[in-house]
Amino acid sequence: MSKLTKIAEAADRLERAVLRLEAAMEQAEPIGGDRHNLEAELASAKAQYAAMARLTQSVASRLDGTILRLDRVLEE
Repeated sequence: MSKLTKIAEAADRLERAVLRLEAAMEQAEPIGGDRHNLEAELASAKAQYAAMARLTQSVASRLDGTILRLDRVLEE
């Protein structure tokens, strides 16, 4: 399994976790500290997702550049 595939799968899992946390927060009764903890975990998961999205975009851009260079070399 390639590193990019693993990154994409991890990003998918993280996105699903964020969605589950958001759904749980919408259904949760305001129970003092528990809601605060959920909000903190959701913020953390969103930050991790954003970092993973940036990394995935960076890897994809680098791969595109590498593929273009390989195509040029093969055309010569």
